[in-house]
Amino acid sequence: ELMCGEEGRPGKKVKKVKLRKLERPPDTPTVDPTVKYDRQPEYLDITGGTLHPYQLEGLNWLRFSWAQGTDTILADEMGLGKTVQTAVFLYSLYKEGHSKGPFLVSAPLSTIINWEREFEMWAPDMYVVTYVGDKDSRAVIRENEFSFEDNAIRGGKKASRMKKEASVKFHVLLTSYELITIDMAVLGSIDWACLVVDEAHRLKNNQSKFFRVLNGYTLQHKLLLTGTPLQNNLEELFHLLNFLTPVRFNNLEGFLEEFADIAKEDQIKKLHDMLGPHMLRRLKADVFKNMPSKTELIVRVELSPMQKKYYKFILTRNFEALNTRGGGNQVSLLNVVMDLKKCCNHPYLFPVAAMEAPKMPNGMYDGGALIKGAGKLFLLQKMLRKLKDDGHRVLIFSQMTKMLDLLEDFMEHEGYKYERIDGGITGNMRQEAIDRFNAPGAQQFCFLLSTRAGGLGINLATADTVIIYDSDWNPHNDIQ
Repeated sequence: ELMCGEEGRPGKKVKKVKLRKLERPPDTPTVDPTVKYDRQPEYLDITGGTLHPYQLEGLNWLRFSWAQGTDTILADEMGLGKTVQTAVFLYSLYKEGHSKGPFLVSAPLSTIINWEREFEMWAPDMYVVTYVGDKDSRAVIRENEFSFEDNAIRGGKKASRMKKEASVKFHVLLTSYELITIDMAVLGSIDWACLVVDEAHRLKNNQSKFFRVLNGYTLQHKLLLTGTPLQNNLEELFHLLNFLTPVRFNNLEGFLEEFADIAKEDQIKKLHDMLGPHMLRRLKADVFKNMPSKTELIVRVELSPMQKKYYKFILTRNFEALNTRGGGNQVSLLNVVMDLKKCCNHPYLFPVAAMEAPKMPNGMYDGGALIKGAGKLFLLQKMLRKLKDDGHRVLIFSQMTKMLDLLEDFMEHEGYKYERIDGGITGNMRQEAIDRFNAPGAQQFCFLLSTRAGGLGINLATADTVIIYDSDWNPHNDIQ
């Protein structure tokens, strides 16, 4: 039915929402959590979703660990649905009468929308509150969403403790890392049935305020999620384990000593034995046997004449600057490397070149000159034409947002439809761009992303080709 807006214009369509009667969870547990499900429980069938077999195994493992009182790290490789498994795990505790919560989920701000979505899909009966925003919005959320009782928390912008006897209104609270610290007064006064930390590998060390603050929270159970558990160093892993089970992992020196003289392979084996009960990690290669294997090509490209000119200029100018002993301001070698990196990407990244570059009446760069300006772009033009003809869809990553700007002009010149995400594009806008690209029959051929912004909690499985325009200093960011 249509409602008329003011001035008689037809307004928005009003959706008729069919309200499902929510079943109250049982007061005493109906299912033994240590017994495995062979197939997913009925309350998941109702959602219309089907878990992959390895996700069902993940659910069984999480429930078993919870029953045993073992805090855990779910370390499945990125893309295997850690969010889904977690939502389903918390839902099972609720639906089977083990726990009504409250559950605290702490995640990077950029992934919170994705979390909301998965809870909506997989845990429809749970009441999920997203706790983010500025001081005023948070005060409103605390006032209205934290408790059924009036004045359970003192009003006002400063978060104060919740009254001991006040009942909590929500089942799940989704919030960002920062707020765990900023609003520790109120969040720390709640008795949490389970804490989930998403992307836990980003919490580098025990000096990290986040861990220190969380150690003051009442947490019955902890679940850490990370796609890169053994990434760089044992010390990081130790701090995760120390937060997880401080009784068992409490001596950093001893821990590091134990691993000091072991070869990498044995080290990992020994770690896995130690972590046995605490960690579950599956790789895509093991889980999806029929996944086509990934092929990786490194394509070497000549510099364009313009790039050669700038390359020489940077080197000669900077060597003079570096060699003047005691000259005023010293040029750092890092700047030289950075300038060379810019030059290899595109000379227009230098203000001088950008000023002199031929532009069109609408202010965009002239496509022909833009493409001739850089060897990589010249090749990219040829590659994309072929990829487009063969029906592929492409993600293009760069470190530099200014490079993404140039690529936008290039896309316009070539007539390709595209989306873009970088660090400056947050929350809803990000998710909308992803949804547009993933929509059935979407016309967008390319997605431009900055490597750091595009590596976290993003699902772009409708593309099949990734082009890394310039590599990250840390190879792991490119893999991610």
